[in-house]
Amino acid sequence: MNESKRLNFLKTYLKLYEVKNIELTNETVNSISGIAIYNENDPEERQQFIWHKTENEVPPVELSILIEKIVAKKWHNGDRISKRIKEFEFKEFNNSTKEKILTELFDVHIKMVDDDEETDSFFVHY
Repeated sequence: MNESKRLNFLKTYLKLYEVKNIELTNETVNSISGIAIYNENDPEERQQFIWHKTENEVPPVELSILIEKIVAKKWHNGDRISKRIKEFEFKEFNNSTKEKILTELFDVHIKMVDDDEETDSFFVHY
């Protein structure tokens, strides 16, 4: 069975938070939920989440490319993206596309779930 676009995107996005693995718990038409695992050997290093998006609402593939580059180049510290990213050139897309993709990045909010209630969010900012 193929993984959903949502799960593929979440695996990329949550690398910003050093998530090592995702345990999928539920996937409906309108949302996807699971457990973000930071350390496979420590049951305390896990965070439940839910993302209220349909498959058609997944950000474009260019955002995953941008995130992979941010992680590889260490242009972030947890949820804080380096403001210098605006200065960097990308061979994968032009500056206009980069600005649009950065906006998409800052619009992603994945709700954390604690004790069956949506609490904080995974999101990034400058």
